Amino acid sequence: MPIFYFEIADAKPNIPCVGESLPSLAAARCFALKYAALLLCDQGEVFWEGEEWVMTVTDANRLTMFTIMICATPSPATLSLKKLI
Repeated sequence: MPIFYFEIADAKPNIPCVGESLPSLAAARCFALKYAALLLCDQGEVFWEGEEWVMTVTDANRLTMFTIMICATPSPATLSLKKLI
């Protein structure tokens, strides 16, 4: 089975690169979404502070297979709520 590496750039705190043996590129895409969702739930407070995440998925030769960019932008309504908290 091919190995795919999932790396997130500029995350704070640093998230180590993860390698997974998966049967196909389609499986790697599905894993990337699930993995990103888990990380966002675990480190949501940092993410919601405006940090942009870029996940790059590479193969065993470190050739980029795809990239996922994730960002959040608060609305003016939530910015005013934050001042009250």
